Amino acid sequence: MAADWVDLARDWVPRDIRRLIQRHVSLSGVKQRYFARRDPLAEVIESDPHQGKGGVRVGILRNRVQRHTAYIRACREMGVAFRVIDIARDDWLQQVTTSGCRLFLAWPDASLGPYARLFKDRCMLLEQALGLPVIPGAAETWMYEDKIRTSDWLRVHGIAHPRTWIFFDADEARRFAAECPLPIVFKTRFGAAATGVKILRRRAEVRRVVRRAFAAGHVPAGHDRRDREWGSLLLQEYLPELREWRMVRIGDSYFGHPKGRTGAFHSGSGRVDWDMPDVRHLDLLHALTERAGFHSMDVDLFELPDGRLLVNELQTVFGASVSIDQLRRDGRPGRMTRSPDGAWHFEAGDFARNACANERLRYALEVVCHEGTS
Repeated sequence: MAADWVDLARDWVPRDIRRLIQRHVSLSGVKQRYFARRDPLAEVIESDPHQGKGGVRVGILRNRVQRHTAYIRACREMGVAFRVIDIARDDWLQQVTTSGCRLFLAWPDASLGPYARLFKDRCMLLEQALGLPVIPGAAETWMYEDKIRTSDWLRVHGIAHPRTWIFFDADEARRFAAECPLPIVFKTRFGAAATGVKILRRRAEVRRVVRRAFAAGHVPAGHDRRDREWGSLLLQEYLPELREWRMVRIGDSYFGHPKGRTGAFHSGSGRVDWDMPDVRHLDLLHALTERAGFHSMDVDLFELPDGRLLVNELQTVFGASVSIDQLRRDGRPGRMTRSPDGAWHFEAGDFARNACANERLRYALEVVCHEGTS
């Protein structure tokens, strides 16, 4: 098979140049077609009619960049019948009601702002208006790739996090820019893998970011040039000396590992470390997710030199192109489980298959089976 021209561009054109081009040309359609060509399951819409376990059929909500195919792989490996639902189509509700599915698996979309909002809204309607279980649930997807929502949620719940300032008034933002501590971190509301993050070291840079935020707006690097964020601004305290941990809970499985660092950023670094999390990392993960009722959540923690732990982000799903496993002990992949007395136990095994889609499916089936017998 001939090399895809997009692959050639990614191999030979520096990332900064590609992102500069995308400031002038919309490539959203090109990217969607590229991901579809690369994934052999992109056109699969349902399982073999003879496949199925326990009479349960699972609805898989289509993701425009094919993240949903992780669930297809999980269903095939676990022998579960499924049907793919295109939640962005006008007939989405008819697809749902005629699918015969008793639960739905969601991988929220982060490729385009309008589609991300539509995905969340319709998942919420499935769950709250139709009473259909969606995994991850609406409360978990509500914060996905939305840094303002996440910051507000952390503040309201009194959870320690980096000091953050959010402005929707231009005059208030300008006054803050004139006296804020430097350096300071600017983040777009939307955008994964540090695509919308900048460290501002000079007062003039802060003023320029404020002007743009309340005028033409900001576009995260590599995103569609039409997907502008304007009318709001998020700034965060700069914490230079820290370690970042990815801590994950899916059902009764707990995982954790440090994120590697390249330059100033951990997210999107393409590096992974395999130190085991301490009990305090696991306890914080458990306490936060238990309190909120989250059963599919990545809690990114900043560990400061003095040992304090701050919650940086909450993401209900996450990529796993580098860290295929999510926890290793002495080189062995596995998970942590928690006994009723609060003790933690390591269990070796492959619990992070298909970007943890298998674990989400296992948990979802447990929820449906429990509801069916209660």
